[in-house]
Formats: sequence, structure tokens, C-alpha cells
Amino acid sequence: MLLISLSQTELIIADTSGRTLNGVSVCIDSTLIGISDSNGALSLPDGTDSVEVRAIGYETWEGVIPSSGNIFLIPVPVPSGMVISVTASRGGFRDLFPATTVLSRDDMEYLGRSGLRSLSSRSSGIYVREYGGAMPVISISIRGSDAAHSEYYIDGHEISSSMDCLPGMTLDPLLFGGLEIARGGGSGFLKGGMAGTLNFIPESSGFPPRASLTAGDDESISLSAGFTAGINRIAISIRRLAGISGSIAHDGALLINGNAHPFSYGFLAALSGGETESPDWTLPTDGARKRYSLDAWGRWSPGRLRLSLSMRTGRHEYASTEPSYVDDTHDESGGDISLEYNLPLMPFHLGLSAVTSLDRVRSTSIGERERLTVETALTAGYTDGVSVSASTSLNLLSSETAMYGAVLSVGLPVLDSLLLLHTSASTGFRRPSLNDLYWPEDNFALGNPDLQPETSIEFDGGGSFSPIEWLSFSATGFIAETDNLIRWEPGESGKWSPVNISSALRKGIETEVWFSSDPFEITGTFTLLNVTDNFSESVNYKKTLPYTPDYTYGVQVGLEYPRWAHCSVSASGMGIRFKNYSETSWMPAYTVFSAGIDLLPEFLGSFSVNASVENLLNHEYQVTSGYPGKPRTLYFGINWNGN
Repeated sequence: MLLISLSQTELIIADTSGRTLNGVSVCIDSTLIGISDSNGALSLPDGTDSVEVRAIGYETWEGVIPSSGNIFLIPVPVPSGMVISVTASRGGFRDLFPATTVLSRDDMEYLGRSGLRSLSSRSSGIYVREYGGAMPVISISIRGSDAAHSEYYIDGHEISSSMDCLPGMTLDPLLFGGLEIARGGGSGFLKGGMAGTLNFIPESSGFPPRASLTAGDDESISLSAGFTAGINRIAISIRRLAGISGSIAHDGALLINGNAHPFSYGFLAALSGGETESPDWTLPTDGARKRYSLDAWGRWSPGRLRLSLSMRTGRHEYASTEPSYVDDTHDESGGDISLEYNLPLMPFHLGLSAVTSLDRVRSTSIGERERLTVETALTAGYTDGVSVSASTSLNLLSSETAMYGAVLSVGLPVLDSLLLLHTSASTGFRRPSLNDLYWPEDNFALGNPDLQPETSIEFDGGGSFSPIEWLSFSATGFIAETDNLIRWEPGESGKWSPVNISSALRKGIETEVWFSSDPFEITGTFTLLNVTDNFSESVNYKKTLPYTPDYTYGVQVGLEYPRWAHCSVSASGMGIRFKNYSETSWMPAYTVFSAGIDLLPEFLGSFSVNASVENLLNHEYQVTSGYPGKPRTLYFGINWNGN
């Protein structure tokens, strides 16, 4: 939702987390009178009492401004909450990525039970590998890209590790109120998200208090709660995690966020520790991993300026004695400072920003490393029926080649917004991670200090169609070429090392559908993928890149009958994934079925109970080479909602 609050003759436009939003159109008698700026601010003419508020991807609101000064815009019902939005943006995410799937709190509760590996059943164009025991490695790929091409944020605050470009902490989806999955290029703005971005959205202080307890027959336990204290929203998570082969881990997190215009802020403390598991093609391990992290961020938005500050620090420890002795410690710290200035020139808007980022690593494996980057960006937009946004940026890193990125996106509502068309073109880059460059030689791997930055160019286009209020369908086609693609490959000695592949071609079609007619609801996603070596002189020319599926899909059917009971059945899976370029060895395609029931009888008051089973048929499959998928697992839970 969007929240618009009235302060004298000024509208302050924000989402439910308190994040101000720019580009929302406000009209009187169908005449545009203003567009909110980057701080969500818009001054109204004296005597204004009735307005029409428009944002692509949301239902139009029209009427007398209520005495409370609060107006809510409801998202257009599209698959998985998908919003194709160029004007009503969250910190630029939707401006840069026209195709964005927005997951709700209900989706986060589902992911909290089944794990992030179930994301593909909630969003097209994405697949997840979660493996390695109770303290797993989580690899999220968007549009057939490498996991390092996805960028990770919490409320716009970067949480990607400079070591490997993956999240620098374990994440419990139950901490958050939602998740934006933005698909498309534009790394010039998001420091490596060549394929897309995941932005975890904290709950706002307006959410009711909640608590939940879930236990699985694999001996896993999850406890989560959220409540409001003054202007602060506080979310807590404590979990006992269980690996497929019996490993055990524990984690906990505390998230605090708030908004007191013109200030907004957030704080996250997380810790985790437990056992790991090795693939079935190697000797068993007694390895254990620990992670600690502390993040804080704040924004000050007086008028057209916005100043943002953030810091992050963390430690990652890994130790084992079998099959070999390892005792590694990695300490990371860093911070960002950015300044933005936005100038509305209706129906145009112009923005200029600059950001400086510092990352430091002290590691027993790669030594002490430091990166200082400076980036500037210019953004321009136009909104009057059709919405156009264009951005370009320059990224500077000491003693390395300057890199640039550019994005052009267009959104067009057709047939009174029943059809929303969009297209975009982007060029971007990703610099090698510190692990890619400096990993020391051991029995298994060796870094490559001669790696070149990856560059990409991508085009996509599609639309979402909502002919009636209970049916919506969306489809997007994309094609992207990446030069100097970095992939870890086995060398002549058998040791894995990162190398630049001259060119790789990604193309595909991603679709989502949503249907709701009392008492049924159906959601579905399907993605076709083709990722190949695109260097004509390579022996692997036109061969499929290893470990990329040729399709992914997910479908869920829900039944609400009687009103206090909700039942669901779902299926998800992916196609074959080749293990080599010769396409002679592969992991088979698989489908996993799941089912669940939620009961909310009146005599329980604010409480509800639920039960679910993942991998209903106990199907054996592999998510990645050497690691079996999760077997049949039963979960039982109780929820309390203070609303």
C-alpha cells in the first residue's frame, strides 16, 4: 500500500514502512496539479478538498481528503502482488526495474516455514539453491544469472558481503513485512545487481502486534514476534534449524525501524551458529560455521534533499577437522554516505545523487583488503499518461577501470489501465568479489587476481493484463548478453578457480497468473530459460552453462471454506541442470508437492493454528550437485494477531 498523509497544505507520500515515495500523480478534475518529489512531498493549492491520486500499478483513489489526512492506495490485483510501476517507486527500485514482484506478509510467513528455496513458487524468473546443512549456503539466481549478480537490501540498505556478494547474514523471512523482487539490469545503480535485486521490507509501526510459534518433525523450531513501541517497529526471530543429514544450528535476530519525518532509520542485529554438511561425492565433514552481524541505517529528508548514512559490520567463522583441518575467520566492516537532490519540473522530474562506499575485510584466508568506491548518478523522468525514466551513473574505484551503467524504462497504461505495458533497456557491470580475486590456494580452489569486471546489456518487454477484478496475467520476455562472465571452473590440476568467459547469452520468458473467485484462489509462475556460451570461437559455443535449469515453475491452489478454514495445495519444480558443458551429465527435473491448512475459528479469538507438509510425496531430488533436497517434513504452528 501507499500512505498519503496531510500536513497543512502539503502532502507527504509514504509507504506503510514509512519510506517516502516519489512520482505519485495528484489531480483535480483530471488535471495534473503535481507529482510528489523524492521526499514524498507535494504542496496543494489553497482550498483543495478533493483530489484524484494515481500511481501506475495501483487503483486510482478519488474523493474528499478525509479529516484524518490519510489516503490508502491499493495495489492493482496482479500475480503474486506484481506491480509494474515506473512512477510510484521505492527508493528507485521500480524505476530501475519495470518488472517487480512484491510479496506480502502472508508470503513471508509461507517462506518462513518452507525456506527461501520456495521463492520460485512466488515469483517468476528466479530459482534458489539452499544447501550445506543447518547453516546453509543460499544462492539466489535471477533470470538464469549467477547468484553474485543478485543484490540484497533491507529497506534500501545493502547487506551483500564484499567477500562473495551473497547476504552477509542468515535471514528469517518472518522478520519482514514483505519482499520486492526486481528483475532486470541496472548494476550501475545497485553495485552488482546485473540481473536483479531483492529488497526485504520491514513492517511499519502501523502493523498490529503479532507472534507465531512453529515446530517441525525434523526438530526445527521457529519463534517470531513483532510489535510497535512508540514510533518504532520491533521484530524478533529465534530459530532452531535442522539440516537434511541431521545437522543442527541456531540463529536469532532483532530488527528495529521507525520514521519521524523527516527522519527514518533502521537497526538489525543477527547471530547464528551451527553445523554444516558436505556433498555426497566427498568425505563427511565436522565443519561448523558462526556468523555475527550488526547493521544500522538512517535517512534525513528536509525538502528536496536526502542524506543517507549506513554502516555494517560482521564476522564469519568456519572450523573443521574432517576431512581436513580448517580454521578461518573473516571480519567485514563498511559504510555508505549518499546525498540526493531532486527537482520536480512537472510533468518532468530530475535527480542527481552521489554516494561513497567503503568496505574493509580482515581474513585469515585473503588477508586485509579495502575498497573505496565513489558513484554519481543522474536520473530524469516524465509522467503524463506514459511514464518514462532514464538514468545513468559512473562508478569509480581506486586504481581500477571506471565503470558505468544506464537504464531506460517506459510504462504505458492501456484500456483504462486494464493493460499495463512496460519495456526497458539497461547496461551494467559487476566487479570481481574479493574471494574471486584473492582466495588462497588450497586443496580445492585458487583465486584469480587477473579477473576483469563483468559487463552486461539487457532488454526486456512485457505487460500485465487485468480484464476483470478476479483475474490477472503477466508476461515478460528478456534477452541479455554478459561479457567477461566470471565462473568458477575446474582447472587442469582439478582445483576450482574463477575465469572470465568471453560471452554468455541469457534469454527467456517469465509469466505469472492470479485468479480469485470465492472460495478459490490460484496463483502460478512459469519461467523458460536458455543460458549459453555465446563466444563463437569457444569449444562450448551455444552449449548450456552448467547448473542453469531450462525452466522453473510454481502453482498454488487455495480453498477458503468455511470462512474460518483455508486449505492449500502447491507444486513447484525445475527442469534438468547440466553438470558439464558437454551436456553428458545432469541433475534430473523434479516436482515437489506441498499442502497446508490454516484454522481461524471464532472461539480462538485472535489465535489461529496451522499445519503443513513440505514434499508431500517424499520425492528424492537434488537442488545442486551432491546435495539432496529436503525430504517430507511436517510443520505445526500457532499464530496470534493483535488486530
